[in-house]
Parts: sequence; C-alpha cells; structure tokens
Amino acid sequence: MIRYTAMPMRPQQDLAQAPFHLYEFDDGTVWTEFYRSDNGYLLRFPGLADFEVTADGKEVVAHPTEDGDEITVEHLYVNQLVPLALSRQGQPTFHASAVTVPGGAVAFLGKTGMGKSTLAASFALGESKFLTDDALLIEETNDGCLVKPSHPSLRLWEDSKDALIDPDARQAAAVSYSTKARLLAGDALAFSDTPQPLRAAFVLGSEDDADVSILELSGTDRYMAWVENSFLLDITDQDLLSQHFEWTNRICATVPTYALTYPRDYGMLPKVRSAVTNHLADSNT
Repeated sequence: MIRYTAMPMRPQQDLAQAPFHLYEFDDGTVWTEFYRSDNGYLLRFPGLADFEVTADGKEVVAHPTEDGDEITVEHLYVNQLVPLALSRQGQPTFHASAVTVPGGAVAFLGKTGMGKSTLAASFALGESKFLTDDALLIEETNDGCLVKPSHPSLRLWEDSKDALIDPDARQAAAVSYSTKARLLAGDALAFSDTPQPLRAAFVLGSEDDADVSILELSGTDRYMAWVENSFLLDITDQDLLSQHFEWTNRICATVPTYALTYPRDYGMLPKVRSAVTNHLADSNT
C-alpha cells in the first residue's frame, strides 16, 4: 500500500546536493533526478513535479510545478512513482506490459520504444485482455508468480493508435509531457482486473527481423533480461540491491523467458500473436 498526497503548486528550487541517479532519454534529456532527503527521497521531473518518497516507500507526496497540471502529475504518480515506491517495499516491479493468454498471462519486457504497449494493444483487440501497459507488478506465491493488474489504460504513439485502435475508442485527457494518446479500457480495448499466473516472458529486441523469431534465454542472458528491465528506487542501497537480485533470481528461475524479434510492421502483429500463443501451446505438450 502507498499513501498518496497531492500538494498545491510550488516552483522547483535549486537543490544543494547533486542527484545520486538520473533517468535520461536517448538524446541525453534528463527525465528524472533522484535525490536523498531527510525522510527518504526526492524524485524530480524537471518542469513538471517533485515527489517526496519515504524511506520505506509507503508514502508519496506530490508537489506539482506551474506546468505540472493535475492529470500529468497523477499520471506520473501511477506510471513512475508507484513501481519505484513498491520496489522500496520489496515488491518485484519491471518495465513490461502483460496480457492474458489461455491459462494465465504473458509479459513483454523491454525498454521504452521497444513496442511493449503496441503489442499489448494488439492482443487486447483480439481474444486477450491487457493487465498492464509499462509496469509489471509480480506477486510471488507458492504456486508461482502472479501478474497484478495496473491502471486500465494504454499509451500509444499516434501511428500505432491510428493503425490499431477504433477512432471511437475512449481516450483520457492528454498529459503535458508526451504526445502519446492515453486509451482507456472498454469495449474496444479489453482489460483484466484479476491477477493472472505468469506463464512466460518475452524480451522485445530492437532488431527488425524478416520474420517472427522466438528463442529461449538461459543462464546470464535470461537473468540480465530481468535485471535490466527492473524498477529500482535506490541503486546504491546494498541491502535493497541484494534483495532485488534475490527476487529477480527466483522469478528468473520460475518464469520461462524468451527473446522475441519480429518485423516492425503493423500487418505482422497477427502473426506475432499466433507465434506467441502457439509457442505456449507447444511448450505444454
């Protein structure tokens, strides 16, 4: 559980200390600055908001800037702060989308821009439902790993939205920092609000292969696929890192993990869906 409080607008003041960690886009633009504070952490999204997070990850206080409107700040909280705060609580959280399949769910791991949301939307337009767009929350049980549903919305770039989504599909208000469309679950985009057993994970590569390819990962490659796609609030906390590596190792050992590459062509998505579901069916025979 996380207790969330939204405070009135305040300007972002210069801080005396340097951030101990940064999230940056490929072009070098800083997305998130991580600072320590007396009570835990301060996460700064330049020009949008500051978020105070307690050391145990159980409380988050938002301080929007003049440009950080309520919708944008709430979206940052749901999609960025929640998975980071949960990691501080010992909750395994990864950069991945997830959809239902017969017998449970599959996850698509990958960094921003790898096509996780597009693939999840493609599944959710068929017989599947999506469980999460970009933050995979996993609950470990005696019977394996469960995918916990996240916010019932998907974010797609305009070209993906135009290629896949009915123009009449429900959309949420835009956020100020991105031109991505926020599509709400409904008749046109099916969502599951029930935890599902995680049957497998597929790591999306950047390669634009001529055909669909699924290769099983093992050993270090399999382990690093999970580590490299983790949400982690404090990468310098040795106790947290140790715990994180332990739970990642358990998940890695439990969940079959594959590399998935395919042509980045919307017309190929039905073939990708069939390849994934057929692969799962074959693995059970």
